[in-house]
Amino acid sequence: MTSITSTGLGSGLDINSIVTAIVAAEQDPAAASLLADATEATEMISAFGTINSALSDFQDSYSDLSRASTFSATSSTSSDESIISATLGIGAATGSWSFEVEQQAQAQSIVSSSANSYSEATSEIGTGTISFSYGTYEDDGSFSINPDKAVETLTIDPANNSLDKMRDAINEGDYSVSASIINDGTNYRLILTNKETGAENALQITVADDDGDNVDASGLSSLTYSSSVKHMDETTVAQDAKIMMNGIEITRPTNDIANVIEGVTLNVGGKTEVGSTVSLTISPDNSTVEEQINAFVENYNSTIAQMNTLSAYGADSESNGILSGDSTVRNIKNQMRGILNTSISHLDGAVRSFADIGMLTNRDGTLSIDSETLSNVMASDMESLAEFFTASGGASDSFIDYESKSSFTIPGAYDIEVTKLATQGALTGSSSFSVPLTIDSSNDTFKMRLDGFLSDDIILTSKTYNTIEEFTTELQSKINSDTNFVENGLNASILESAGMLSMTSNSYGSSSTVAITEIEDASFFASALGLSVAGGINGEDVEGLIDGNVALGDGQSLLSDIGDSKGLQAVITGGGLGDRGTVSYSQGISSLLDNTLDGIIDSNVSATDGDISNSGSTIDSKLDSLYKEITSLEEQEVTLNYRMDNLEERLYTQFNAMDIAVSNLNSLMDYLDSALDSLPGYTNNN
Repeated sequence: MTSITSTGLGSGLDINSIVTAIVAAEQDPAAASLLADATEATEMISAFGTINSALSDFQDSYSDLSRASTFSATSSTSSDESIISATLGIGAATGSWSFEVEQQAQAQSIVSSSANSYSEATSEIGTGTISFSYGTYEDDGSFSINPDKAVETLTIDPANNSLDKMRDAINEGDYSVSASIINDGTNYRLILTNKETGAENALQITVADDDGDNVDASGLSSLTYSSSVKHMDETTVAQDAKIMMNGIEITRPTNDIANVIEGVTLNVGGKTEVGSTVSLTISPDNSTVEEQINAFVENYNSTIAQMNTLSAYGADSESNGILSGDSTVRNIKNQMRGILNTSISHLDGAVRSFADIGMLTNRDGTLSIDSETLSNVMASDMESLAEFFTASGGASDSFIDYESKSSFTIPGAYDIEVTKLATQGALTGSSSFSVPLTIDSSNDTFKMRLDGFLSDDIILTSKTYNTIEEFTTELQSKINSDTNFVENGLNASILESAGMLSMTSNSYGSSSTVAITEIEDASFFASALGLSVAGGINGEDVEGLIDGNVALGDGQSLLSDIGDSKGLQAVITGGGLGDRGTVSYSQGISSLLDNTLDGIIDSNVSATDGDISNSGSTIDSKLDSLYKEITSLEEQEVTLNYRMDNLEERLYTQFNAMDIAVSNLNSLMDYLDSALDSLPGYTNNN
């Protein structure tokens, strides 16, 4: 307010009080109205924040109902959990089975020989290179390398030339074995244990000893363990798990046995006694689905109750909710009610609406559930219930897999036609080769490019290969052990047909390529193997149509890029050319509800100033308008204060002018009184 004041000495009036009262009479009603409007807008922002939070919590609460795994829940019971138990996955088959466990899978463990033990943990072990390869020891003692396991090497030099430092180098490196040191009471011994169980993961250790002798029992070669030289002792043999299920023998390399019972992993924890069995029963478990649906109803009702309270209309204004009569709340309720009344007509099952599972809407907008109807649906048609809640996809052809969809994909079944199958890149030798085949240091090295990645030097083991299988296994193992290929998840298969070698990438499509780029002894490779520095035939992407439109091919994947099926992706794993049935996508009620709530909920709600420059959802737009209203009210308050300052200044100016005029009149009156008193013959008759 202005600092102008008035004493009122001329008129005798309390001008300050009069001006203050006049300004207050003008300002207070307007200021009170602005404050009331601002308070209401602030309370409405808080109320919509509460609704926003409740809707967000509700959306999170039914996320499990959007997953197919929720509807395939099962429970297992074992007569002896310590021997056989089960881990249940999606679509676990139900039934009862009988098991005998003959042996558990175990990892091989070897220890340095007592004859070659060490006096200290820090004792030197020699220098050179140690190679770990993995495979199977046959009955005749020979070792067959596992071509799918990379050969691992460790260089021992003066920096790690001791028992303890070698142990640390193994354990700190990315090796498939772990190392430890024990004291047997006299000396220190090195123990190597494979990290993987199974007969095909037995360990072979070969060395390149700097002392020039790779097979003696001194220096680094004292740690050799191979089919022909064993300077270490085996303490635990590598073996598979072996069980009998209903009289059928099953072997696996691990004690977690999958793909025997659909959707079930058997966990082998021990052996059964001879002649005894363990029974395992897997039963449907509807309790999870029932709990989730009841939680859906409870959370929905809590959300509606919150909105009902905030928008309540009472007999008088004091009992009204802060959002009473607000159209935005009515709009939100109508949208949610619309989803609840939706019938998903494209579903084939008996459940197409909430009413079909006994879920009905009450007069106040909340839900109620008929538990008997729900129980009957779960017992008789769980698959239909799952399809109602979840988004799902499938294909009518067993060689076609539904992969994914996008936000553009419209639910439906779409025809699919394959005009070209995807192929793999391959390089085939130009002539046949025969065994025996001798590899030595003069012809053991080459380089190749696989799927666009260049290898390091690939060095074959120097030896005479007496069978084609022995050589192709060695070649495949060394290629797939290349560091660059391993880091990029690449591998190849080496095949022989009628004496001709072929190298085939295990990937599909135009990026699938195989080429030999360098050969140490080109003439040997050409004459003995039929291979030369050359590129093979590149792979090709699948080609075809989805819903009558040409789809995009990438490897074995076909992606629709137009029409109602846009974003639909399928993987063609085999089969013939031509019409291949349909690929379908069904949108569940969870997805529809998500889409609706995404259009309502403000995901970036702010408690301070909103995001008025970026309106989006229903609540976002409402909050933005309320924040704009508060800003406008603040501007009106500034304008009001400015007008009141001007009014006060004008009143003081007017009252001060009046006060001066009254003062002048009083002075004139005093002058006249004095003049009259001084006139001759004038008598003052006070």
